[in-house]
Amino acid sequence: MTQTNWSKWGSPIAALAAEQEMLNMNKLLTLSLLAISAMSCKQAVHEQPLDTDDATHRGHEAAWAVAHADHTDTIALQRAIIDARSIHDQYVLTGDDKQAMEFEQAFADSLRHIDPQLASQIF
Repeated sequence: MTQTNWSKWGSPIAALAAEQEMLNMNKLLTLSLLAISAMSCKQAVHEQPLDTDDATHRGHEAAWAVAHADHTDTIALQRAIIDARSIHDQYVLTGDDKQAMEFEQAFADSLRHIDPQLASQIF
């Protein structure tokens, strides 16, 4: 806790209460900004129509990224898989199941073609 000149509040307890109130206001402001940011991101996702060709293309790219990640570096491989999952989840969040299925199918087919051994471990 910071050193506070409590004489203007009358007591150390009042100074502590004022400092706690300021911390609570900072937390509230931070949470409000995060909520606003999250809402604006969600709106941006809904404003961008994505077509099936885009989902297929992104599925192929994601499979290529996973197949060409350094398999001895588990963090790099996990990151590539998480990136692919986040693309899939973007389609799910927009509510377009057709695009999500197209992405999944393109990802799985491409990975089976590029690296069958890795694909058999994942699927």
